[in-house]
Amino acid sequence: MSDEKPKIGQFYWADITVENPTELKEFYKQIFGWQAMELPMKDGDEEYADYVMTIDETSAAGGICHHKGPNKGIPPQWISYFYIDDVEKALQDCLNLGGELIKENRKKDGTLSFVIVKDPQGAIFGMGNLI
Repeated sequence: MSDEKPKIGQFYWADITVENPTELKEFYKQIFGWQAMELPMKDGDEEYADYVMTIDETSAAGGICHHKGPNKGIPPQWISYFYIDDVEKALQDCLNLGGELIKENRKKDGTLSFVIVKDPQGAIFGMGNLI
């Protein structure tokens, strides 16, 4: 997939978190012709695979994830992610402007890698810097 870094504020990823991503990946493969690449995940001692869906060898389509591990608590809907350098600052700005935190995910060093928030009108979106 592309190594080009997104610009601040640019949509850069979309994914969905569901109970049975294996079944759902087949649905999207049939509808859009997407291919699935397994992404190893872990929840405690349990290992499993989420899916990076691609259009071709270089074009990402999105992710289909299990509703567990780092994705536990994420609503089962397609969520678009905006690229942001400073997730902590963007989250604080969001909260100060009337947004609401839905889910946060931290890197091993304790810094935020992404957040899912609700804007003041109720729309849900993600912000992060995972690429």
